[in-house]
Amino acid sequence: PFLGSGTTTLAAKNLDRNSVGYEINSEFVPLIKEKLSINHKDIFDENAYDFITQKKQKINFVKELENLPYKYIDPHNFNKKVDPKKFQFGSKLDKNGSKREEYFSIKEVLSPELVKLDNDLTIRLIGVKEKTEINGKAKEYLISKTKGQKVFLKFDEQKYDEKNQLLCYLYLQNKTFINAHLIKEKLVTVDTSINFKYKTKFLHLVTNQNG
Repeated sequence: PFLGSGTTTLAAKNLDRNSVGYEINSEFVPLIKEKLSINHKDIFDENAYDFITQKKQKINFVKELENLPYKYIDPHNFNKKVDPKKFQFGSKLDKNGSKREEYFSIKEVLSPELVKLDNDLTIRLIGVKEKTEINGKAKEYLISKTKGQKVFLKFDEQKYDEKNQLLCYLYLQNKTFINAHLIKEKLVTVDTSINFKYKTKFLHLVTNQNG
C-alpha cells in the first residue's frame, strides 16, 4: 500500500502485471515517474498510468472513536516514572473483581521510611517519619513483620516526594497496614510535610497514644 519510490510498480510493469499503489508523500511522485520512464515514454510502451490525488477530508477522530462498537480501557495504570518491567502482576483479584494486586517481597529495610522491594525498586512509606532515637527498633519491627511475607502497595494522590521517591502504603498479603502499625506501636511519628488520605487517622493514633 505504500508506494515509496515506485520499485514495486516497476517490477509489476516488467512482469506485465497490473499495479495499484498508495503514497502519502507527494514528493515521491516525480521520482516514481522517473523510475517508470513516464516523462520520456518508450514508443512501444503500451502501459497506462494514472496518478490520482485524494481530496483532503476533514475527519473528527474524537467522534469516530465514540462511534466505535467497543472501547478498550487498560485496567492497569502505569506511572511513567516507574519502570513497568519491575512490576509483576499477581493472580489475586480484590473484592471488586476489577483490579489486580501486585505482590512483592521485601529485599531490604533501609530505614523505617524506606524499603527496597525484590525488584530493586525503593519505596517510601507515606506518613511515616523515623524517630532517630529508636531507629533500630523500628527497623527490627519492619524486618520481623515483612520477613518471608508477600506485600502489596497502594498509592495516594501524590506519587513522589521531593527526592523523586515513590510514595506508598505498604500492606502484608493479609491486609495488615504496615504504615499504621508503625505509628500505633510508637516506633515512628507522623510525617505531616505532605497531605495524604490517612493523615487525620494517623494523627488520631498518636493522640490515642498520648491519651
